Amino acid sequence: MVLCVDDERIVLLSLKAELRSSLGAEARVETAESGEEALAFLGELAAEGIPLALVISDLRMPGMGGDQLLAHVRERDAEAKSILLTGYADLDAVASAINHAGLYRFLTKPWRREDLAMTAREALASWTSQRLIEEKNRTIELLTVSMVTALENVNLVNDEETGLHVRRVGEYARVLALALGKEGPFVKRLSLYASLHDIGKIGVPREVLVSGMRYSPQERETMKRHVLHGGRMLDMPGIDPMARNVALYHHERWDGKGYAAGLAGEDIPLEARIVSVADVFDAMTTARPYKEPISPGIAVREILEGAGAAFDPAVVEAFRASLPQIMELCACGELRDRDGSSEPGRAGA
Repeated sequence: MVLCVDDERIVLLSLKAELRSSLGAEARVETAESGEEALAFLGELAAEGIPLALVISDLRMPGMGGDQLLAHVRERDAEAKSILLTGYADLDAVASAINHAGLYRFLTKPWRREDLAMTAREALASWTSQRLIEEKNRTIELLTVSMVTALENVNLVNDEETGLHVRRVGEYARVLALALGKEGPFVKRLSLYASLHDIGKIGVPREVLVSGMRYSPQERETMKRHVLHGGRMLDMPGIDPMARNVALYHHERWDGKGYAAGLAGEDIPLEARIVSVADVFDAMTTARPYKEPISPGIAVREILEGAGAAFDPAVVEAFRASLPQIMELCACGELRDRDGSSEPGRAGA
């Protein structure tokens, strides 16, 4: 759908004729004689589920100006492209449209027919390409969710508590990412992929997995290789690199003394630094076949004291700031009561 907006009917007729000629019959071109009429029409389109590809609007119109109209259009549909027509050297209005309406192009009036045709075709091509990319990303996301669920279920079959552990780590990671001020897409992806941090343990013999704190030196080296197994499993075309980074680097340390790559500081991907804190906290406060859980107060102190050594100080600060949410998610209610730290804000004090 292409919508042309101008307060002069003769201009609208000219725009409609030129666009139909240059874009072909498959492009639906409609018109509106004011910004207010355009917004009402767009409301009808939205109700019918008809996507808006392009708005071409005059700048100077009675009532709502073109720059204001395009800003409203962007609020409703960030994907729609916009072209502003102006017969005035009004740089402030053009700048406003660029900054607030995501303006695709502006053309001066009277426009050259070939310029209008080329600009409209380019805008529609950009809109179509963007739609295809987003559709592909949605498909990949659905496949990723299915993959994560399937791989999580492998852990659940082998060890129910391990399955619960990976899910809690995903929730902790989400809380920490939000506390770090990360944007929605990063948070969503990390929450999903954090569950895969230990997927490489599929490649570790079960007798080694259950030996826990009683590892022999050889078993310890075998266990450490789970990060390499996980990294290889997730290093495939079509899989978000974040998933690989989480699996491969979540046992690195801020001071460079972790494994298996020996990365330090900000050389460690942020997603892995976040999952490292989430993983260690949950591991300490969760009962395993080979160990008893420790109290959340002690676990919190361990995390806080690890800032600058085991953990990224910024992530630890996010952990400290998020203790109320962390303690709500923690599977350690009885321990919390026993420890005397039942109030989330007092944990680790």
